[in-house]
Amino acid sequence: MEHSWRAAPLAGLLVVLTLVASGCAPARPATSPDAGANAVTPPPAGGTDVVARYRRTGQQAAGVSSGPIARFGAALSLTGAARMTGMVQRSGIKLAQDEINASGMLGKTRLEVVVDDDASDREQAAAVYQRFIEDSHVVAILGPTLSDTAQSVDPIAQQAAVPVLAISNSASGITQIGNFIFRGNLSESQLTPQVISAVRSRMKLHRAALLYSDTDANRSGSHGFKTGLENAGVHIASEQTFAKDQTDFSSQLEDIAASQPDALFVTAPSSAAAAILIQARQSSPALQKLPIIGSSAFNSDAVLRSAGDSAEGLIVGSGWTLSGQSARNQQFVQAYRQRYGVDPDQVAAQAYTGVYILANALKVANTASDARAVRDALEQTHALPTPLGDFSFNDAHDPDYAATVQVVHQGRFQAY
Repeated sequence: MEHSWRAAPLAGLLVVLTLVASGCAPARPATSPDAGANAVTPPPAGGTDVVARYRRTGQQAAGVSSGPIARFGAALSLTGAARMTGMVQRSGIKLAQDEINASGMLGKTRLEVVVDDDASDREQAAAVYQRFIEDSHVVAILGPTLSDTAQSVDPIAQQAAVPVLAISNSASGITQIGNFIFRGNLSESQLTPQVISAVRSRMKLHRAALLYSDTDANRSGSHGFKTGLENAGVHIASEQTFAKDQTDFSSQLEDIAASQPDALFVTAPSSAAAAILIQARQSSPALQKLPIIGSSAFNSDAVLRSAGDSAEGLIVGSGWTLSGQSARNQQFVQAYRQRYGVDPDQVAAQAYTGVYILANALKVANTASDARAVRDALEQTHALPTPLGDFSFNDAHDPDYAATVQVVHQGRFQAY
């Protein structure tokens, strides 16, 4: 049985809701996607209830909409370990929101995405979810950025009967939290078989090493690698774990090098991905040219920029590719380039797509405020054209679209 639930307000916390469309920033400085990754937007006057200004075909329209407002919440890591990912997600979300409002996709209803910082922290994310539900009365939630955080806080939305759409949570078990939880990005379990198959078809793979963060989310991803490799007859020569906040991986890499694997499979959060690549290439001659296969967190331009030459040859499973030739993907790529001056990556594509998936559910449900109707409409999503491909949900509320395998060549992802 589903129960309505109202979370008690958390005393002592400063409410800092960021409205993506308006640039209504939190009291602390926040990155403005319109001005680039390092720009700072000052907080405007008027507080968090000011109706957002949004972009209409090159002009800036302000003031209260004459029609209803549909609010989504977006819990993103704008600070903390996953801040690079969260900032890119915000850029994708803002672009999608402004396009939807400018196009009139929702008729007289105006979309407003309320962004708040989950800080890559479970407690802060829980407070963010409560503010979305209690104060902003959102009809759906995007996020949070990290799988570990989602496993902790998605039950809050499930109990409140507010649908959640994950846009970067690849760990197993996310959609099993409840019937209001959906996933828009491919999970590790969906990507792993294709990655292992591609790697085995291209290289001699008899012995493999595993390296993964000792958290629930990353253990599940690594177990997927381990099971898939063992089922393919590949011997696990070394299995190493590291702590959540660890930054020095030399001990684990030394043991891996000594095991003489044919490839290294790494499941790690985005905050550790670049450091692992750099240290692996510098730690031992045996690892300098060793093929490294990363989890989905490695599939980020921010990781490539941070790792530099150490990312060369990295292999990852992907739910999106820049070179995808569908009209919908090319439209997104061009719009993102025009707005931000850089190419989008998978993180941006998934966040952008997530807004359109929820907006389509609003349109199908013909509502701006009925969260249960939005949930029901999400289940009807079928072959929706998106940058990720023709998007559908399967019976488990996980995405159903084609995956690819990519390799880093000359600092860029390309088909493997």
